[in-house]
Amino acid sequence: MKKKNTKPKPRRTLHLDTRVSQEESNRIRRKAEECGLTASDYMRKCALGHSPKQHLTDKEIEAYMSLYEARRDLIAITNVLKGKTEEEKLSIFGDESFMKKWVRGVRTVLVYWDNKIKMMNE
Repeated sequence: MKKKNTKPKPRRTLHLDTRVSQEESNRIRRKAEECGLTASDYMRKCALGHSPKQHLTDKEIEAYMSLYEARRDLIAITNVLKGKTEEEKLSIFGDESFMKKWVRGVRTVLVYWDNKIKMMNE
């Protein structure tokens, strides 16, 4: 869990003017909105070397939740298989080669997905 910043925010009393075209203004405002920021906050963060993150759309959240559930199911299946003997696993999969490929593939997918989750949470 992240610590809350307890330092008071500095009062912003200075004003900087920047000339932009209408197209640039529209793009800045659109990007700021996608990040859930005001145009001022967005520009300030960009100017100070930060990369504001875009908020997820409802469809992206739905896809994320679907992938999360699939990941959870794969973990549950893998955990069930851990409790099985080699003979029981072979009777489920039918082919030792396929079983080994499946286990490696699931492990690869889970590692990849865990890395994506870490990136999204940073």
